[in-house]
Amino acid sequence: MKNLLTTYGKTMLLAAILVLMQQAQAQTAQDKKETDTNWIDEITSRVTPYGSLRIGAGFAEEGEIGISNNAPRIGIKLKHALSKNEADNFNVIGGIELGLNLVSRDETVEFAVDPGAGIAQVGDAVFARLGYAGFSYKDFELTFGKQNSVYYQLGANKIDKFSAFGGAAIGVWNISDGGVSGTGRANQLLKLTYANSGLKIGIQGQARNISANSKSLDTYGLGASYTIGGFAIGVGFNKVLDGVEDPLPNQAKNGDEAFVTSASYEKDRFSVAASYANLKQHQRLGDEFYDAIGIEFYLGYLFSKNKRWKVASGFNYLTPDDDQGLGDFNTAFAIGEVSYTFKKSSKIFAAAKIDQSKTTTGDRRNQSVFGIGVKFDF
Repeated sequence: MKNLLTTYGKTMLLAAILVLMQQAQAQTAQDKKETDTNWIDEITSRVTPYGSLRIGAGFAEEGEIGISNNAPRIGIKLKHALSKNEADNFNVIGGIELGLNLVSRDETVEFAVDPGAGIAQVGDAVFARLGYAGFSYKDFELTFGKQNSVYYQLGANKIDKFSAFGGAAIGVWNISDGGVSGTGRANQLLKLTYANSGLKIGIQGQARNISANSKSLDTYGLGASYTIGGFAIGVGFNKVLDGVEDPLPNQAKNGDEAFVTSASYEKDRFSVAASYANLKQHQRLGDEFYDAIGIEFYLGYLFSKNKRWKVASGFNYLTPDDDQGLGDFNTAFAIGEVSYTFKKSSKIFAAAKIDQSKTTTGDRRNQSVFGIGVKFDF
């Protein structure tokens, strides 16, 4: 009997130990699951993914047909608080944006709103559009990397609004994506911005070190915009300090300066915007750089009761100064567009570019283009 009780006691003790081990293991698994979940939540709360798939199909007036990219991209934005006290509002911020070649970069018919990829990116399936990191504190942001310039964001405020054409007369995409000169998606950029109550101010500088004339600050730019009600104005200036007389594809031109101002008004179903640009040695024709004046105009109206259908029209006009020796050369085209927005900023559209641009001898330089496209944002 004594042995039996001893055996029974040992068995009960073993069973109790097994039960406790199982509970401990279950608790550990639950804690690990909660820890894993918290880790995932921590990451996802700081990162915001986004994307835009854009493809167009167009045909030129002489019969050429093409399917082209329309600046599709995917990206993430990062924001991480450096203090547990939210009132401090001190954050690490950053972003990465990749351009996608969904079809090709050698389109027969150019049907795209954004000149887009850089010289070395032609034909690449994926290429870098933006990549930056920095800090934000209350109304201030300090960022460095490849990012949109204050010239474009603030100076050319709300003017580049067409779905498939435009942006040719504001001096943003002067060479490739405007990264070298600093007016577009500027390379190696240090940027400080302030935004409060409709007022935005920005300054920037590039440290590219790509020419024999490199400076500590190779370019600098200034920009400002102000919005009150539906009315907005913007102004931007950019100057190259390290330009050379005969620049390589990744170098800027000596004397490159760009100035742009814009104004827009939006109310209910109606929107209108206009810009004026004064460009010095900023635009390029072959191996020649020239001074020019540029004007863009946009007019849009939501004509359906549900505010999904929209009609828009406008024009781009860029002409060299008379003393540039380019004869009758200019860029001049009108734009017409009808679109249907089916979710947020996602839409389908039909657009036309009636091109009257001229060569130096006065002949027509480009064909008119007509087409349809889709833009799906997520």
